Amino acid sequence: MDRLLGNNNVVKIVALLLAISLWFVVNGGETSPSSPQYKRAVETYRISEVSLTAKVDKNRFAIVKMPKTVTVELKGAPASLNQNIDPNDYEVYVDLSSYKKGTWMVPVNFSGFPSDLTVRTLPEKVEVVLEEKQMVEKEVTAQFIGNIAGGYSLGEAIMKPKKVHVTLPESKIKNIGQVQASINVEAAKDLVEQTVPLRVLDKNGNVMEAEINPAVVEIRVPVTSPYKMLPVKLSYINQPPPGYSIESIRLVTDKITVYGPVEVIDKMNFYPGPQIDLSTFTEDRYLQLKVPLLPNVVKTEPDFIELEIKVSKAAEKTIESIPISVTGLGTGLRATFLRPADGLIDLTLAGSSDNMNELSREDIDLFVDVSNLPPGEHEVPVHMNLPSFVTAKEEADALRAQVNIQREE
Repeated sequence: MDRLLGNNNVVKIVALLLAISLWFVVNGGETSPSSPQYKRAVETYRISEVSLTAKVDKNRFAIVKMPKTVTVELKGAPASLNQNIDPNDYEVYVDLSSYKKGTWMVPVNFSGFPSDLTVRTLPEKVEVVLEEKQMVEKEVTAQFIGNIAGGYSLGEAIMKPKKVHVTLPESKIKNIGQVQASINVEAAKDLVEQTVPLRVLDKNGNVMEAEINPAVVEIRVPVTSPYKMLPVKLSYINQPPPGYSIESIRLVTDKITVYGPVEVIDKMNFYPGPQIDLSTFTEDRYLQLKVPLLPNVVKTEPDFIELEIKVSKAAEKTIESIPISVTGLGTGLRATFLRPADGLIDLTLAGSSDNMNELSREDIDLFVDVSNLPPGEHEVPVHMNLPSFVTAKEEADALRAQVNIQREE
């Protein structure tokens, strides 16, 4: 051995062999089991709660039972696992296109993962229950949310369409309670109009997952304000043209319904109608007049009233010795007329021929008001209450009386 090692050529050959062996070890050649640090690394990574979708004929079948998520296990080199794996790039699904209704164990498929990774799902098969879909027609029911304004009331909801089609798995059809449209009427004082989505409730009032066609409805809900039925009171201005007189004005619509806040309409005993100018009538007329809308009044029904006006030639009639009454006399006092004597007065009255023919002393009310007057002599105006469309030729301001107020003995 010493002789071999002493040979320079042998030493060179041995050194060359050692160098070659060392090169193989460093560059991936065969290694001993005691050197695992030189093996190529493989890692495992799991993605939990990956959405599981289904390829199925949605027009015919409904998935009654199927897991919503699965776990995906990925194996590969660290560099491959560390690359960005976007959920939008891959899909995990079951293919149900060849299955009929029933319960099935279906393999989970996947696509879109990097090709240098080993992929499997946990579990690799899932239980799926398929049912055929059924469609029924149901009427829509309105649900009101909130409280309308005080004193107002809701009318019947008008929906378009009134009925819709509901599609559900065949086992759930019998559980349908109602198809509901919710509409907000909080503080409403007028017609409410909304387009609202629909939902299906079961018989216990729980929301059901269902297909609804159409999915929304247009809904109108009348809101009625407080109302009161009131007689109409007309007002007149001016006098008929010379030679003419109003014989009668008849309200065909003598009462109207007035809508408005309670605090407004409760104070009304009548509703003031339109003002009529008598100076425009020389013949009989039939009119339709707009009812004026008072402040805070919402509306009237009807909003027009009808009038029948009869006009005739004017006539005059003198009524003699019409008595004047006294009102407002204090306790313990009495009054006597100084002028006119005995408290009687003559009046010339004008009106239609028919009214004048029927007019009598009893139809005329003359009075003086002596409220708060002390004992003594007083000149006071004479007030007249005459039948409708009857006028006095005497000026109202010119009619005066003189009374003597005394204490009773």
